Amino acid sequence: MQSHSRLQYDLEILLDMYPELQLNLDTQNINNVSIVRGKIPFQISLPQDMTVTMGNQHLVFSKFANNQLSFEIDRHKYPSLRRAVTLTIDSQWMSAEDTSRLLQAIHNEFDAMTDPESEAYDEYAPVMMLVLSYLTDDSAAILFTKQEILCESQLEFDKFTQVYAQMTYDEMALNNFDCSICMETKKGDKMIKLPCQHVLCIECIKSYYTAMIEQGNIDRVRCVECDYCPADVTELQSYDEIKKALFTPVIPFGLFDGILSAQVCKKYKDLFHSQAATKLSKHCAHACVTCRRCGCWCVKECLDEPMIQCKNCDFTFCFDCLHSWHGYNNVCGRKVRIPREIIEDYVDTRDLSGLESHRHALEAQYGKRMLEMEANEFIADRLLDEAVATEGSNLQRCPRCHIVVQRSEGCNKMKCTVCGTLFCYICGEMLYAGDPYEHYRNPVSECYARLFEGMPGIES
Repeated sequence: MQSHSRLQYDLEILLDMYPELQLNLDTQNINNVSIVRGKIPFQISLPQDMTVTMGNQHLVFSKFANNQLSFEIDRHKYPSLRRAVTLTIDSQWMSAEDTSRLLQAIHNEFDAMTDPESEAYDEYAPVMMLVLSYLTDDSAAILFTKQEILCESQLEFDKFTQVYAQMTYDEMALNNFDCSICMETKKGDKMIKLPCQHVLCIECIKSYYTAMIEQGNIDRVRCVECDYCPADVTELQSYDEIKKALFTPVIPFGLFDGILSAQVCKKYKDLFHSQAATKLSKHCAHACVTCRRCGCWCVKECLDEPMIQCKNCDFTFCFDCLHSWHGYNNVCGRKVRIPREIIEDYVDTRDLSGLESHRHALEAQYGKRMLEMEANEFIADRLLDEAVATEGSNLQRCPRCHIVVQRSEGCNKMKCTVCGTLFCYICGEMLYAGDPYEHYRNPVSECYARLFEGMPGIES
């Protein structure tokens, strides 16, 4: 058999078995060219399922499809694999090192068998069929030593995600499915599979979800067959867990890309974010706030971080006072405070064993930094109250700003050095600024005639 006749015969068999094979010419014209070019997709069979992992993200593959083998064959040197055939492997997920190892393994396996000058030569060996069968059935043993691939970067994992999505789409395109909305049976390439594995046709996705988003019914942007299970954050003890539960949509934003209009997709993201932030603000009072420049919701990455930046307009401001960011060392007024009963609860459980879960739940809701700060202030105030109540302490609280004032000399008419309020050192009552001494002249007052009582140098 002449070399060109054998090449023609081998390629015609390959075409019969793999109609997806693409050649640069008709096999009947092989005698008219020196170089034959072609390409064919192939998949790698796996003896067991392969898990691809990145952090807490996992994909499970039963095979690796969507790879392509390209080749150039010198008709005059065929069937020698080493001298006549140039192979190239294209893959979304394989590295250059992977493809190089595969090609070297192919040559190690078949060079001698296909070389007429070798003692191991088999004149009936179908060269390209052997190569393709090896890539399909034996590549896994060359590429993988374990049943898990650990990705070193998100970019690497994203490549596998794209392969997985394409494989899923290709498999769906071969089958028929019933739409969960219109109940019609359609081919898989007209359908979309939701994360819950229920299937909807593209036309129903366009009409139904566009209507829900336009009407603002974000809670209805979910599978119509699945029960509605809104996130319950009351049992979660981590701020990150609470955020993830509230800000993870039932239907991912990316699922609608290319199906719904760009305007509707944006509206879905904006409304979902706004609704999630509203829910979060009700559970965690110090977690999010609307931007004072553009009005968009701003959500803290860390609950204890006072600086916050709007992702819409990039305005950076202080969460506590809502003014432009002033640095960590500058004092600012707080717009909100934690309820006193929560602080008392936190102080009572802070140093007790066995109540860690309750303490962590409070920290997830209010922020550990804010709780610790206000708890310390609460304890300091309680100690000051005890000091004020101690007989002979010379301490009293201002009835207006509650700062502690100490009397070192003078009568019982006191003036707060912070807010200027006049008050009685004995009873703590605020005095009338027009006549502060009337409090001591009034016979009904408990401090009647006690203006100089306790004053150094004055006998009782």
